[in-house]
Amino acid sequence: MKYTIFGCLVAAIIVLSGCSTILENDISNTEQEQSYVPMVNLNGTIYASYDLTKYEKYSTGEVFGEIKRRVPSSDIEKENLTSNYYDEGTVIYNVKEDNKIFLIEESPDIYSILEKLE
Repeated sequence: MKYTIFGCLVAAIIVLSGCSTILENDISNTEQEQSYVPMVNLNGTIYASYDLTKYEKYSTGEVFGEIKRRVPSSDIEKENLTSNYYDEGTVIYNVKEDNKIFLIEESPDIYSILEKLE
């Protein structure tokens, strides 16, 4: 009888400690995802995407280029027209109203604003 109660107690402790570890891992993964900033290398300068905008706010100018490759964040500075977030073929546009920013197409008529990373 003592061994049965003791065994159940040990099993309960193991199960509860395992659940708390899973919860901690889920929380740290969520924090990592939230701190993730989409970046693009344009002619050796790193631009970050912070805001979405509708087509009406800025006018797209000429096509600047397309993303060549998706790379890890650690390799973003090595090659022009690469991104740690956007897929190959994603189109980047110049902006008529402001030559310091670019627009990258997320979906039809929805763009992300690319600003120089300081």
